[in-house]
Amino acid sequence: MTKENKFRFIDNEQHLKETFEKIYLGNFERLIRYAFSITKDKGIAEDVVADVFTYLWDKRHQLKNIKAIDFYLNTSVRNLAIKTIKKDSKIPLSKTVKETEFTDNFIFLDKIDPENLLMGKELGKIISKVILNLPPQAGKIYNLSRNDKSNQQIALELGISKRTVENHLYTVLKKFKEELKKYYQT
Repeated sequence: MTKENKFRFIDNEQHLKETFEKIYLGNFERLIRYAFSITKDKGIAEDVVADVFTYLWDKRHQLKNIKAIDFYLNTSVRNLAIKTIKKDSKIPLSKTVKETEFTDNFIFLDKIDPENLLMGKELGKIISKVILNLPPQAGKIYNLSRNDKSNQQIALELGISKRTVENHLYTVLKKFKEELKKYYQT
C-alpha cells in the first residue's frame, strides 16, 4: 500500500491539480467508508473527508514532504473523525450504543486500521511470492519449520543434517529480507 508520493515530482500548477484530482478520485469513497466506520454518520463522514482534502489542497505546495500519501490520508481522516466525535454533541452515540460499548468498539476499530490490513495483505503477498520461488527443498524445510517443528525434527524427517536445515532457513530468511527491503524502499 505504501504508494510513492506522486506530489514529489510535480513541476507545475496544472500537473499538481491533475495529480490532486487523481488522488481525490482514487481515495474519496474509501475514505468516506473509513470515516463512517468511526462516526456512524454518513454526512459527518463526508464532511470529515472533504475537510481533509480541503486542508490538503490548501497545503498543496508542502505536499512534497509527505512520503506515503495513503497513510497520510488515512491518519488525517481518522484523527479528524475522532476530533469531530469528541467535540460534536450532535452525534447520537449514546442513542445507538452505551458509552462503554462505544469505547470498546472504538478501540476495536482503531486496532483494525484499513492501512494496516492492506499493508498486511501486501506483506503476505511478498512472503507468498518468496515461498513460491524457493527451491523445492528449501520450501519444504520452511513449511515444516512453520509447523512448530524443530530444526532437528526436520533434519530427521528429511534425512539431512541439522546444519543443512539451518542453512536453508538462513537462505529463506535472507530472501525475505531482500524482498522486504525492496518493498520499503519504493
